[in-house]
Amino acid sequence: MALKRVNYFTHQFLREQDFKDEQEYHVEARRRHNRLLHSWGVVEGLEVEQHGEHEILVQPGYAVDKDGREIVLSQTVSRNLTSFGHDSEAYVALSYHEEMEDEDHLSAGGVEGYTRIQEIPEIHEHRKEQLEEGMIVLARVRMGTHGHIEHVDMSANIRKSAKETSSSSHGWLRVPFKPVRLNTVRIGAKAAPGGATDIDFIVDEANAYCGDDGARGSMQIPVPPGAAHISGFRVAGSTRGEVIVRLFRTGWNVAEGTGEKTKLLEETLLNGSFHKEVELNASLDESHALAVSIRAEGPAEIWLVAVKF
Repeated sequence: MALKRVNYFTHQFLREQDFKDEQEYHVEARRRHNRLLHSWGVVEGLEVEQHGEHEILVQPGYAVDKDGREIVLSQTVSRNLTSFGHDSEAYVALSYHEEMEDEDHLSAGGVEGYTRIQEIPEIHEHRKEQLEEGMIVLARVRMGTHGHIEHVDMSANIRKSAKETSSSSHGWLRVPFKPVRLNTVRIGAKAAPGGATDIDFIVDEANAYCGDDGARGSMQIPVPPGAAHISGFRVAGSTRGEVIVRLFRTGWNVAEGTGEKTKLLEETLLNGSFHKEVELNASLDESHALAVSIRAEGPAEIWLVAVKF
């Protein structure tokens, strides 16, 4: 079904619905643009700051929700978190709401109605399990042992930020496998179980390959600036034995305050040529890195490693 917009001409009689259709056309076009060409979340401002022992301030700013609706907070808002008690966490979130106010109600000449619709930024404080789908999380507030605010966390893995979806950080990043040898892990004089061999993949211009004894290596995968999601992984090559491929999310876990090593996939590839593609659904933030580990049992060649962001 094709889109329609109002077409004006001289002496045309305009009805109420004509004006509503005019507004709806432009509103929906803008929301469609926001939804399809940008990701949703905070665009500008909306920082959350501690203000006293139990109070926070949400600064003015602008956001777009998952339906492409624009949310504008024009003035600072304060919220009291006393109800969250000791050793707890409060998630500060934002959502879109519409309502009509009495001051915009008109009654004259036997006709009445509202002359304006107000688009309201609603601020919520919830526990994590109470967050509703589509809410824009601004911060996580940690309450200490005495019920006072201990820390306001606005890190990237907590705060939902909008980004350009048409940027270069989306699509397949192809990186020929150029491994670093994993030396044998030893405990005293003995090799640890599952430790790597000292045999290298041999790397030339196009691929990495090894002989009958097999090999093992790892390689960091460069993450494009602004990439916030991994949706796929590819590996291509051949083997006369067995090839085990693992992909890890590494770097730093901001939420836990520890180093990160999360296995995102493990694939075993047997005899013959292979071009394996796997769908993924994993998030990234600016503290994360990626690494691939490949172990070949027997002769093998690796021609391609690629990740889709």
